[in-house]
Amino acid sequence: MDEREILTRFRDGTLDRGQAMALLAGVVPAAVPVAAGAPAAPAAAAAPAAPAVPAAAPSGPARAAAARTPAAPAVPCGGEAGAVAPVAVVGMALRQPQAPDTAAVWRQLRRGHSTASGPPPGRTATGTGHYLDAVEDFDAEFFGIDPAEAALTDPQERLFLETAWEALEDAGCTGSRLDALRTDDGTPRSLGVYAAAGSGEYALLAAAAAAGERDGGRPAPRPDTWNLANRVSALLHLTGPGLTLDTAESSVLVALHHALAALRRGECRAALVGGVRLLLHPSGRPPGAGEAVGAVVLKPLERALADGDTVHCLIRGSAVGHVPAGPGAAGGPAERLVRAALRESGPGTAAAPPVEDAASVAAAVGAAGAATGMAVLARAVLLLRHGTPLPRPGRELAEDPDPAGTAGPVRAAVFVRGAGGVEAYAVLEEYAPERAAPPPQAAETVRVRTRERAGEPGGQEAELVLLSAPTPAHLAATAHRFAAFLTAPGPRPGLAALARSLRTGRAAMPCRYAALATDTDRLARRLAGLAPEDATDLRHGGADPLRLGAVPETRAYLAALWAGRRLDQLRDLWLAGVDVDWAALEQGRSGAGAVVVPLPPSAFLRSTHWLGGGPTR
Repeated sequence: MDEREILTRFRDGTLDRGQAMALLAGVVPAAVPVAAGAPAAPAAAAAPAAPAVPAAAPSGPARAAAARTPAAPAVPCGGEAGAVAPVAVVGMALRQPQAPDTAAVWRQLRRGHSTASGPPPGRTATGTGHYLDAVEDFDAEFFGIDPAEAALTDPQERLFLETAWEALEDAGCTGSRLDALRTDDGTPRSLGVYAAAGSGEYALLAAAAAAGERDGGRPAPRPDTWNLANRVSALLHLTGPGLTLDTAESSVLVALHHALAALRRGECRAALVGGVRLLLHPSGRPPGAGEAVGAVVLKPLERALADGDTVHCLIRGSAVGHVPAGPGAAGGPAERLVRAALRESGPGTAAAPPVEDAASVAAAVGAAGAATGMAVLARAVLLLRHGTPLPRPGRELAEDPDPAGTAGPVRAAVFVRGAGGVEAYAVLEEYAPERAAPPPQAAETVRVRTRERAGEPGGQEAELVLLSAPTPAHLAATAHRFAAFLTAPGPRPGLAALARSLRTGRAAMPCRYAALATDTDRLARRLAGLAPEDATDLRHGGADPLRLGAVPETRAYLAALWAGRRLDQLRDLWLAGVDVDWAALEQGRSGAGAVVVPLPPSAFLRSTHWLGGGPTR
């Protein structure tokens, strides 16, 4: 049955909407009536059914955002493969020219102006480009890296490490929730790292600097980039795969494709995908070149909902392939890649969604090499997350083609072709939680109560708020950042969600602060006044002096304190260095999940680490 016949039978009522959409997607629904004398549709190959995807049909600007360009022509999906389970984007961190964080990137994308400028001070280049600021700076102390080693580490690796940490904190995945990512055999911290980077130009700078020196024994940076992913895995003791890929501009989307496959095969329970590109050597700075860094954190949707994660959007399908050079390779993605990604996306998409590509981000990041795919992916995620149209040269914003919201969830595609011919294509979809069934243990938010209450009658129950950092100065800077966040205009999380996210989603570091708070305004005032000397400093011994963490009965004792709402005792034990599995305690309460909300990242205190000890480059 061809497309015309399907549509004709839908109009005359022989097929209902679901049957017609399934047939257009290449999947034969049950009990499809066949007209007399018409050939039967071929049976689709058996495939695992995808779980239901929560999806409310939005209207207004959200739908216009994804429909502001003409959709690609319909591409028959075929029936040889079935849909796969959706994967959720649960965390993200970005840094682009003139935009030092994710919120600034979104504001920049909405404005749509070019970030092209002259080289920053110290860069030996002429002409315009799209540059990041202060790439010579790094917080080596935060990560426990020796300053001499930091100076020999490629700034791309350093910048990616900071960005990966921020993305994992955004996902609430650096503390006990990270430990809870276990494989079937019980191995903890099952998180894969899939990174993309171009050439190591830092080593070229070192070689040029050493060319006129007699002493050739000076240590030099490595010219390769394999440690980009491995550094993150080693720092966090991760047990999932760690890969650094380079397929030029398509690198990040290729890394995304590999991460999705690993999640579906069970090789890891979550994945971090990202990329970075810096213009460090004059030979790598053609006109219009750009820099960027970013990372996203992925989980299967079912796991994300059960864990209480914030879901920014869904990834429904992806495909990667080499497309030989020729007239057909100069335009959009190869049709075979589109078909493969749409098959994974499931029924309901007879035509490819509007595409975000390298042209979409040219004004923001220029020709960003291996980071191009990251910029394209970030644009699509933010578009679906905010539901707001974004400008692009040569593209007019369309009126909402479906004001009644009957066409299903909004989708967008991302596509990048690498210079060597490797194309990567993926289908993303908005997440509409209002129509999602509540996940297990996250259907109800149960407040943690304590015997300490506010002095006034009917006051809010206290919440245990925890902050930690590698040094007292870092702790004070992070506290001040949170104080500014809690007093800034606009929406902010409630005290209970804030406290849970900090307890379960942030790593416990040696310099600590804990407070029993009853409202966010008072908490903000306390954090604004926090000084380095207010920290409980466990760096030089004194952590867990009674060695309670080594006693198996301690876990039961902590659970009893939690059940009895003895938050003051739990606070004191944590400040004394006792290891508390807050995620396990949260899950142990009936109806309470380790719900996390996006919060500001920990503060970095950067200083210059460069060849020869100075910022000249």
